[in-house]
Amino acid sequence: MDNKNIAATTAKAGNQVALPGHYLRNLLDLTQSRGANPQLILSDAGVSAALPDQFDASLTWQQFHDVITLCSARTNEPALGLYLGSQLTITTHGLLGLATMSSGNLQQALLLICKYTSTRSPLLNLTMQQQQQQVVLTLSELQPLADIRQFVVDTFAVALHAILDFISGHRYRLKQVQFAFAKPGYSALYQAFFPCPVIFAANEHRFILEATDLTIVSPWADRQVQSQLTAQCEQELQRWQPRQSLAGLIRLMLGRTKGRIPGIEQVAAEFALSSRTLRRRLMQEDTCYHQLVADWRREMARQYLQTTALPVQQIGYLLGYADPANFGRAFRREHGLSPSQFRQQHYCAAC
Repeated sequence: MDNKNIAATTAKAGNQVALPGHYLRNLLDLTQSRGANPQLILSDAGVSAALPDQFDASLTWQQFHDVITLCSARTNEPALGLYLGSQLTITTHGLLGLATMSSGNLQQALLLICKYTSTRSPLLNLTMQQQQQQVVLTLSELQPLADIRQFVVDTFAVALHAILDFISGHRYRLKQVQFAFAKPGYSALYQAFFPCPVIFAANEHRFILEATDLTIVSPWADRQVQSQLTAQCEQELQRWQPRQSLAGLIRLMLGRTKGRIPGIEQVAAEFALSSRTLRRRLMQEDTCYHQLVADWRREMARQYLQTTALPVQQIGYLLGYADPANFGRAFRREHGLSPSQFRQQHYCAAC
């Protein structure tokens, strides 16, 4: 399946997820500075010309996808995500940016970013793990991003580095950045945005930094302000979630539960519902939990196989299959090919 077909499939499912328009104005301004017409882009993407300046505006997946692809095409700039990320200042991240800036140290800021990333970018999840003398930040995609994957990940990665650099007073040490996608044609540009080695075709998107840097105190640390802003971030998260369909929330939850698929009772408890009520509400959205899991697994399997070098066995684990053979059988029933054959076919078609 090519990128166009993947995007179409993802768009159908992705319509269940509402996306904030926080950075739309920044993207359009960047696009205009490179000679494209932002009004025409909005029109062609089916987005109201007034939406970029509306507070708390939201986009459908299709609108989000189309605006990004049109901006990249009209500027003829495949590295547009890198440039957008570099133009996002701490204040463009709203309450989350201000809360991180007033944090006591880098660790507190990172914990806030990990917890409230969904208020700025619901399609991504950031986790932090300390491993001996280093800290590993892992960026996960909660649903297939199709042909806008590199743009979204590039933007987030550059913006994250800029936030950490600013909060630490330019003192934190980024040791390595890893991307799970193949080395792009503009790979040399990454060194202009990251002061460290950049690795491609890794198993996951990762930031690796010195563990001792977590204690770096922010020049703007203010405990009282940080407490107030964190409370407002929590309120923003609670306001945003009701805008999502229940199916959309479940799809995003599945992306965060790597290695296991929760039972319907556990999902119902997560949303403070009975399993019976959960089933009824999903029926009202013309779906069911079993179908959501099957669709998510199918789409993520294709993305992992086509865009990463992860071993098939590990992909099966990430999709919640305890036995890799079960993943292979399920995939073959769906596609008529084994996962390895599907991956090889994709690589041959791309040559």
